[in-house]
Amino acid sequence: MLSVFDAYGSLFKSWRVTWYEQEGDAYALHISGPLQDESRLEIRDYVFPGGSRRYAYQWMDAAGAFRRRWDNAPYWPTLATAPHHVHVADQAMPEASTVTNIEDLLRWLQEWFGEM
Repeated sequence: MLSVFDAYGSLFKSWRVTWYEQEGDAYALHISGPLQDESRLEIRDYVFPGGSRRYAYQWMDAAGAFRRRWDNAPYWPTLATAPHHVHVADQAMPEASTVTNIEDLLRWLQEWFGEM
């Protein structure tokens, strides 16, 4: 799983696993790291026994101000991609999102930084 970070390594100045636990197919993963523009990415990804999943990926600028958060909390059922959505700085309502896993997130950030 961590090999995806090697594939997108140019996005990061560094990254570190702050917490990882696995039991069978279930796991809890927290990763944190500064990106190439000094912004910061915090990743929380959980797979529970039985296969259900929760995630939250938060991106902050260099000063720690919120930029975006992708998550799958079930609070926005009317969005086309529910439960997946993204909260964007200075917007009251989240937007639909196709970012649903870590690789989607890193691919999105790569496009954002123009590294395609």
